[in-house]
Amino acid sequence: MEDNEDCGTKDIQFGFRRFRAPAKRIYANRNVFLLDVPPNPIASWLLFWMPQLVRWLQRLLPEWFLPTTVILKERNPTKADSYENEIDTYLHLRSLQGTHIPRLFGEVTVSDPHAQRYQISKRPTPAILLENVEGVSLYNLPTEELGNPRLLEELEDMYNLLTEKGVVHGDPKLHNFLRVDKKIVAIDFELSYPLPSDITNEHELEELKSEIKEREKQAQEAKLERLVPGPVIVNGLRVRKRTDLPPSGTTTHNEQRGDEGLSTLGAQLPKVCSRHGRVGPRPGTTYGG
Repeated sequence: MEDNEDCGTKDIQFGFRRFRAPAKRIYANRNVFLLDVPPNPIASWLLFWMPQLVRWLQRLLPEWFLPTTVILKERNPTKADSYENEIDTYLHLRSLQGTHIPRLFGEVTVSDPHAQRYQISKRPTPAILLENVEGVSLYNLPTEELGNPRLLEELEDMYNLLTEKGVVHGDPKLHNFLRVDKKIVAIDFELSYPLPSDITNEHELEELKSEIKEREKQAQEAKLERLVPGPVIVNGLRVRKRTDLPPSGTTTHNEQRGDEGLSTLGAQLPKVCSRHGRVGPRPGTTYGG
């Protein structure tokens, strides 16, 4: 999740069940929320005493057997086609739900008591409830993990499944794929469309690989900048890179010239003083007295 903005509560109508749940916006500037679903005592009782019956009821009445947290994705009024398209894609990929894509629980209507005070229309907003997949976005993975050959294989496996189902994801960005238990889960199918029978999803996979390479390049440049954040002055010389610094234990040109000058002065001083008949200080002379 990118943000955790508290948005108060939302009234959800899902099938025969109506409940109010706290909501947190998880993506900036998008109507996508994390809902805390209130517990259902009847469902808990059935799960404990009649688990076999629950499996059948979950398919018939999913609203009564929701997990404690779900994703609420409201329809954007300016992108109604994308909303319908995503629902159709989830239904088409039903066999991948719960494993390689989030599970779609169903369509709901949402009423926001606070927002409706300032709206002319009081109509509820259509939305879908999705499984809250606990994973890490590929965009947030460390760079060294992005370049892992195993991860690239998992991405290829994901796209092979989409190709088999005849679907193009439509938005191949790293933030639309999650790493979960050594597999890739794809999310956000608003821009998906049917895959023509004569091509594969290779073009989208190459786009993702290009984004990974770009991230690796940026990380390498940032690493170099941290090593040498700016110009460095060494012995009066201006250097920008660590490689420009003299190796440890070596003597610079300026230092060498300074040492030679001191050696020459030390050798000449006794000769100069001997011309005047003395090498050291005058007898009986004290310093600092």
